[in-house]
Amino acid sequence: MKVSVIVPTMATQQRAPLLKRAIESIRHSSKFPIRIIVVVNGKRYDSETCEWLKAQPDIHFEYLETASAPKSVLRGRELVTSEFFSTLDDDDEYLEGATDKRIQLMELDPAFDLVVSNGYRNVGGIDRLLYTNLAEVTANSLRSLMDFNWLSSCNALYRTASVELAYFTDSHAYAEWTWLAYRLAKDRKNVGTLNRPTFRINDTADSLSKSESYDNSYLPLFERMLDGGPPANIARLIRRKMAAQWHAESNAALTKGNRMRALKCHWQSLLEVGGLQYLSYSRKFFLPNR
Repeated sequence: MKVSVIVPTMATQQRAPLLKRAIESIRHSSKFPIRIIVVVNGKRYDSETCEWLKAQPDIHFEYLETASAPKSVLRGRELVTSEFFSTLDDDDEYLEGATDKRIQLMELDPAFDLVVSNGYRNVGGIDRLLYTNLAEVTANSLRSLMDFNWLSSCNALYRTASVELAYFTDSHAYAEWTWLAYRLAKDRKNVGTLNRPTFRINDTADSLSKSESYDNSYLPLFERMLDGGPPANIARLIRRKMAAQWHAESNAALTKGNRMRALKCHWQSLLEVGGLQYLSYSRKFFLPNR
């Protein structure tokens, strides 16, 4: 088989219909057979769902005791033997012919190490196009990453020989795709762009992107980026992002009534590049506590 698709999932009873929809969408994403690597992780799995997975002839079933999507993707990557591979969350889906469209672009230009495509985010039953400036990525993937994260769990096809296992062994919790995009861009991997919708991200209530842990993951992420010694212009942009994140965390802490935490975060925001734009926010700490 030319392509493998890695699907990390907890395989709970509640998410079983979504998981089956995701798998069916993979099957319809190509005219050719695809090896589907499903990695069930954690102890909340539904036995009936797991038995169904094991019974599917095109699915390679794996189980990890630790509940971790990044570790599941890593295990799936270890099992890839095909020329290309991709990933898909269990609540998202590929659109008709998605894999074939990505492969076609990769084969047109063998210099591409990966291809990223456009797609939809579905909120309340309404599809909204995710990217408006995807073409910028091919020209300068590292600089464009400072404006928007062009890599997600469902929008890329990777060339197995180019995007090696090592890229998945050092993930960053809750922001693993931004971190992976940064490492690939910093290593000057060639990124092709397909500005056509090939996937649908379904907005779900229990999405990790809505959690406080997700929001708190970005300051450590920016520190890791800086530790890698990026070019000076990129380092400056990262520090601007840090200022904005410190400000956001200050505002969140103040909303919760934690004025000391809010003041500390505000002070940190002022110390970063571009942080003086938040100076007027200081007045909130001199107003009466209500």
